[in-house]
Amino acid sequence: MLKLLTTLLFLSGTAMLMAQFPTQGPGGFGTNNGLNVQRPGQSAQDSIQEEVKRDTFGVYRFFAKNPFQEKNFADTLLHDYVYQHDPARQRQWDYMHLGISGSAAQPIVYQPTLRRGFHLGWHQYDLYLKSADDIPFYRHESAFTNVGYNQLGDQNNSFFTLQFSRNFGKGFNASIDYQRLSQRGTTTLFTQQSLRNTTLGLNFWFKGQSGRYNAYLTLVNNKLERLENGGLVRDTLTLKGNLATPAQAEVFLESGRSRYQHEEAQFTQYFQLNRLGKRDTSNQDSLPLVAVAGKQIYQVAHSVSFQKIFSRYSDDDLTLLDTYYRNFNTDPRGIRNFVGHQKIENQFRLITYRSQGPLRGRVRQENGLLELGLVHAYHRIELEGKDSSLNEVFATGRWDLQPIPLLDLRLNAKLGLLGNIGDYQASGEMDFKLGKLGHLEGKASNQLYSPSLIQREFWVTQQRIWNNDFKKTLETNLEATLNIERFQVEVGAAYHLINNLIYFDTTGYAQQSGKPVSVLQFFVKKNFVFWRIHLDNQAILQQSSEDIVRLPQYFGKHSLYFEGKLFQVLNARIGVDVRYQAAYRADYYMPLIGQFQLQDKRSVDFYPAADVFAAFQVTKFRAFFKLENITRFIYPNNYLFYQTSFYPMPPSSGFRLGIKWLFLD
Repeated sequence: MLKLLTTLLFLSGTAMLMAQFPTQGPGGFGTNNGLNVQRPGQSAQDSIQEEVKRDTFGVYRFFAKNPFQEKNFADTLLHDYVYQHDPARQRQWDYMHLGISGSAAQPIVYQPTLRRGFHLGWHQYDLYLKSADDIPFYRHESAFTNVGYNQLGDQNNSFFTLQFSRNFGKGFNASIDYQRLSQRGTTTLFTQQSLRNTTLGLNFWFKGQSGRYNAYLTLVNNKLERLENGGLVRDTLTLKGNLATPAQAEVFLESGRSRYQHEEAQFTQYFQLNRLGKRDTSNQDSLPLVAVAGKQIYQVAHSVSFQKIFSRYSDDDLTLLDTYYRNFNTDPRGIRNFVGHQKIENQFRLITYRSQGPLRGRVRQENGLLELGLVHAYHRIELEGKDSSLNEVFATGRWDLQPIPLLDLRLNAKLGLLGNIGDYQASGEMDFKLGKLGHLEGKASNQLYSPSLIQREFWVTQQRIWNNDFKKTLETNLEATLNIERFQVEVGAAYHLINNLIYFDTTGYAQQSGKPVSVLQFFVKKNFVFWRIHLDNQAILQQSSEDIVRLPQYFGKHSLYFEGKLFQVLNARIGVDVRYQAAYRADYYMPLIGQFQLQDKRSVDFYPAADVFAAFQVTKFRAFFKLENITRFIYPNNYLFYQTSFYPMPPSSGFRLGIKWLFLD
């Protein structure tokens, strides 16, 4: 039913969308990136976007779970990520993947993951999946469309993105968030290195005429399909002959297939209890419920969601049962793993804050937000050999406060009451303003969480491989950053302490450490500017106390570029990016379990990967050209660029081009 409704709404939305494009001659609006990823560490400011920012087109972006905090949509179009098409690199610290954009990925730099309640245990697709909480809503007066297209090496490799929002009559808004990343190249990729990631999000926002009621409906569908090759058998690659291609390289798997599908429908509504102040009649599309600044507002919120997840892996190559799958070989007919998960969740919240007043022409940032809530979730889990169910209840709280004018605090807490009783999460962020010196930012979190499903038990072809009785994991994270804006420099440190850490050993089995594991990090970011020449630098040092958490001891990336106007109208950025990491025994990705596991057979060498790029912008049109990993022209022909052990970047898939266009109506 969800699929049918999603399809119908998308078709109707697409018809309305096409009316937004101006005539472009033959071919319509064309087929020539962009990706909006809501992940930590994505903040940048770029002067090349000044024309977009001067043209303040009045689009503000927010999420249904927190409509009280907005961002100017122009700030999400920052130029740094125009030519950085790969989601693994659209962030402060990169992720490492399996050689191509869209493949399984994990952070190069250790980052904590805040947990609440039951979890399947898969994180390899976090960069590409979007839940209902990740699909943005937009407040605006005029419709807009933001469309992008990237060509990734050859015509079978592409990345298409679309964001669209429009008001329909009084009090109703609809928006679309769509992206498709395809890697289907037959000449540029290794054998079985094929994937397609598709995400479609539909949002509907209704505002009551009285101004006291707001309702948000989100439908989202993620579909990830891929062929799995298990990596290259040999660490180097020698291709001979004029017709040689990466497809000639020997890989571990020739018939592995995986599919992951995530569907969700969520309905959230807010009702204001008091009638303080008067309604803002100057703007019918305004999100604020009252126009009197400084008044205390009281609201009640309710959210209900249905989530369905399907995951499947299969391989019918019988010759690999004893050589590759080994301890996972449970049936002579082949390998199969299936997991189904359905969740129904209800959440109630009481909210109070001080009204900011009318919002016409400015971003909403309400002050003094205090929120108390209760969440109930029902889970239905289907495995190869059994079905089960689980109920859980969590109490939640949030408090944004400003105890003194120079200090902002944001506090969050969650406590398990049923099902996951004893689980908790407490986190906080601070921003202390230091005047002309800059500001000091701090983050802290402490959480106790239960093992995920795959850590507890795993089935292959209806046979249980393990059934673990692990303890809960206790994790503490501290981070501080000093931002000296005058000198364009940031310095910081972080400390992570994990007790009862669960990991996957060299055999692919889940294990729990009896020793506390700590990770210490120091990082710096410094930018230099001389005339129109820029040199942006950032690097991090990190050290783990135990060998079960393997991280490169250092990681850095640098960008040297010219930025300015060409021909008095064309904003341009032309330069080179370099990234590198220390040599270390990087993890191996095991496609059957969908996890990065320890391995002792190969090390990933130090390799300074350099990219040459040119990005251009005229008002709301942006384009880029890029050649990735030009280092391969300097290194020996058979020397490949690895980030994940056994999974190199294909040597012939480095040319990228793309455009992104913002249309306003």
